[in-house]
Amino acid sequence: MVQPFTNNLEADGGGARLATVPLPTAPPMDSPTNDGQYVDFLVLGNKENFLVRAERKAILDSNTGLAHMLSSGGGGGDSKCVVRDVNRDNFETFVRYLETKFIKFNSPTHALEMLELATRFQCRQLEIYCVKDLDLNLHVDHVLEVYRALWFYNSIAPPKAPSKEEKRRSRCPRANKSNTASGPLTPEEYFAALLNNCLQLIDMYAEEVFSQEAMLALRFPELEMIVKRDALQLSSETVLLDVLARWSLEDCKRKHIDPTAENRRRALGALCYAPRYLNMSRREFDAARERIELLDPAESQLVGDILTGGVRRSAANLTPEQETLVARFRAPRPDFPLLPVQLSARSHPRNYTKKMRKAAADAERERDGPKKGCCNRLLLNCCSVFACIFD
Repeated sequence: MVQPFTNNLEADGGGARLATVPLPTAPPMDSPTNDGQYVDFLVLGNKENFLVRAERKAILDSNTGLAHMLSSGGGGGDSKCVVRDVNRDNFETFVRYLETKFIKFNSPTHALEMLELATRFQCRQLEIYCVKDLDLNLHVDHVLEVYRALWFYNSIAPPKAPSKEEKRRSRCPRANKSNTASGPLTPEEYFAALLNNCLQLIDMYAEEVFSQEAMLALRFPELEMIVKRDALQLSSETVLLDVLARWSLEDCKRKHIDPTAENRRRALGALCYAPRYLNMSRREFDAARERIELLDPAESQLVGDILTGGVRRSAANLTPEQETLVARFRAPRPDFPLLPVQLSARSHPRNYTKKMRKAAADAERERDGPKKGCCNRLLLNCCSVFACIFD
């Protein structure tokens, strides 16, 4: 029969038995040696303050702003650092990422919030990770949210096209194997690539994006970058004219000015010339003029005459400025937008139709020039033939 633990102690002599019990070897919780392993971040809030404990070594090895704060003496003798103007949950998630190199985003908004923290504390690895996740989950419903956020991170210019020398080297399939560093490398390049992909998605689903209320909250530079794009996929130019009309009215309300036609034209500036008026029917043009007059009377008369064909104007009757205006209003939009920069599985070229991939290749050849395109196709064919022979 098994006896209770206390009876065993009494049978063995009581106090003598207790003396042989091994003592704990771990240091107590308040031991000074334990404090050196951790650092406490005091997060100051509006009403409450919070304490976030992190591993000191992980923070120092991260080479982030927190590491510089800690190594420069910001921790103090009591191993405490003060952090202001941050969300407590997001900051703790950021600290755990520095410890574990793992993070899980709850939504695109959460990814943008973590991107803001990564940029603030100069965590370049997390910046790239956030950009890739945002591209992977980029959708029409929140593309404007991502697009607007990118205006606050470094450069807002889309990535430049590869140089001609890079294109020449990449034509041969065997050369592609040796030239692997062709994508974005720095966080700034990832920001530019994600901005390009946001604009590309807006091109593809322009009508759905233009119907969102978020379009009316855009600042003028943000609106300008979108509506001036050539590859907007629109069933009619009236869709673009409609969003310009709604935005100009909303802008007058924001500025508390009378929404007259003149004030609305002044709010839009050069964007009044963004619609391709000569790709509209005369009925569509007249209906648009009844809602808002973006062109001055002379320009409206010129467009109306060309649309009806009642008054045929020869090139001699047009000034150089009018010729430029007519050419801009008559320019057709491409059938497909360009492909995005591959940052994730979503933006891989295989996810897009063959017609769209072919249109992107044709646009690239047209940009290179007809003679150069022919030479490149001949060189590519020769490389393919020799590769097959020697393989």
